Amino acid sequence: METTIAGTHNERAKKKAVRRTIFLFLFVIVGLTFFSGTLMNMSLPQVTVEKAAAGTLAHEITGSGTVEAAETADLYTEMNWAVSEVLVKVGDRVEAGQQLVAFRTTDAENSLHESEVKYKQQQLSLLKLQDNFADAARNSNDVQMRSISRDIESAKLEIEKLERQIATLRSQLAAYSRIKAPVSGLVTEVNAVQGAPVQSGKAAVRIADLAKGQILKAVIDYTKAQYVGTGDEAELIFPALNNTRVKAKITDIRDAYAAQGGTAASSAGQNGNDTEQKEVTFTLRDDRLKGGERGEFDIVKRTKPFPLLLSSDAIREDNSGKYVLVLKEKKGPLGSEYVLQRAAVQTGDADDKKTSVEKGVTPLDKVVVSSSKPVSEGDRVMQTD
Repeated sequence: METTIAGTHNERAKKKAVRRTIFLFLFVIVGLTFFSGTLMNMSLPQVTVEKAAAGTLAHEITGSGTVEAAETADLYTEMNWAVSEVLVKVGDRVEAGQQLVAFRTTDAENSLHESEVKYKQQQLSLLKLQDNFADAARNSNDVQMRSISRDIESAKLEIEKLERQIATLRSQLAAYSRIKAPVSGLVTEVNAVQGAPVQSGKAAVRIADLAKGQILKAVIDYTKAQYVGTGDEAELIFPALNNTRVKAKITDIRDAYAAQGGTAASSAGQNGNDTEQKEVTFTLRDDRLKGGERGEFDIVKRTKPFPLLLSSDAIREDNSGKYVLVLKEKKGPLGSEYVLQRAAVQTGDADDKKTSVEKGVTPLDKVVVSSSKPVSEGDRVMQTD
């Protein structure tokens, strides 16, 4: 009897041990499966996603240029007279009628005096010839009359020539003995040097007409230029004036290549392709500006609302066109898995950060914006917050 009871007890102990072993084995298997799954998930690319949402785009147009006069008065001299005195320098403010440069006119004055003397002498000679002609007429001396008549005509022609010389010299002395400011403004250039004639083809003095204000020209990319137009108002920032903001208006937009007479413009941050650049002209007015100051602008133009906007980094492109990668969730025995699916999209307008999507996604789609590793359609990934 005791033997039977002992055998039964041992049998139960063996079964209990077997159950424990089986349970432990299953526990280890499940643990290993979970652990391996966790390790696999940790090795998957991590992606950040976003959902397309309604919003507006902000087109930012930035650039810089230098101030110059809207209109200038270039003052030339037609005479090759030496300069006797320069009365202004660059940066001077002048009033209309103010004397700027005086010239040495001694030679011209001497020539005028000599011509006037010759003119008087010729007049006296003409009077004498006319008296001689009268005497020959009284004596009926036809030969002498014809000779004197020719001399009279010659004297008259000489007198006319001297009259023109005198008038020209007087006009030159009146017009070019000095240069006066035709407008009130700021002297921006002086090419007159005391003791020497002004170099041919150069303005002796250049004056910025203060009454006409200033302009600032800047070159921007053509893709940015489409968002601004003539008549648009902006603020220009001048570092030289402690970052003072000056109101300005866009008065002209043209191809940069054409605006500079066939010489392509260049500026920092641009690709150098002259066919893709526009020159924008701002008109402004501020008495503190003398010309040459650097002005900066940052114009932001907001669009009408778009139904769906995505980060521009989410838009991808290959030979088949533009597309996005959408995160799809799949239920598995060990939980959810995330797989990427390609979705072709049709895009519209875009700014520096966002792009409008017209077709291909819905507001519920989770679209991949960035990833820790390169990813493509069909890849398993992990979503990060």
